[in-house]
Amino acid sequence: MKTLLFIAACLLIMHEATAQSATPLNIPSKTTTRQPIAEGANVWGVFHGRVPCQTMATVIHISVEPNCTKLKWGFTFYQDPQSKKPTTYTWDGSLFRNKPRTGKWALIQGTADDPDATVIQLDPDQPEKSVFLLKGDENVLFILDGSKKLMVGGEYLSYTFNRVSN
Repeated sequence: MKTLLFIAACLLIMHEATAQSATPLNIPSKTTTRQPIAEGANVWGVFHGRVPCQTMATVIHISVEPNCTKLKWGFTFYQDPQSKKPTTYTWDGSLFRNKPRTGKWALIQGTADDPDATVIQLDPDQPEKSVFLLKGDENVLFILDGSKKLMVGGEYLSYTFNRVSN
């Protein structure tokens, strides 16, 4: 009986090991939304995600109802089509349904843990309003706290935004 259990465990482990892809399939996800996804040379990227409400309300200095559990957000980052330099952003979704938040954004270097990391700073001209997003790769952004440290989610929600496309 022990031998049978050992063989079954080995087969399961081998199956799990071979089920993984050698190359990550981190590609932008298709999305369904009521609004069209911005496209063109002036669009650096569009990212969507859901985050915990109470914690994010604290980070962005707003008050929310006590029963608010999650926020669905979308970021659209615009760039100068010729120079590719950041210009403006639009932040929509929960909390910004009636009027999306807009402003300037910049690419800066460094987090609390990685001085070479690429970070998006929303509203660099208004530091008291700034929100920081770590560029994980071309298709993933992570929210950082005010000290530029990664925020850790749970089983239900995270602080991750994924690039989306039409």
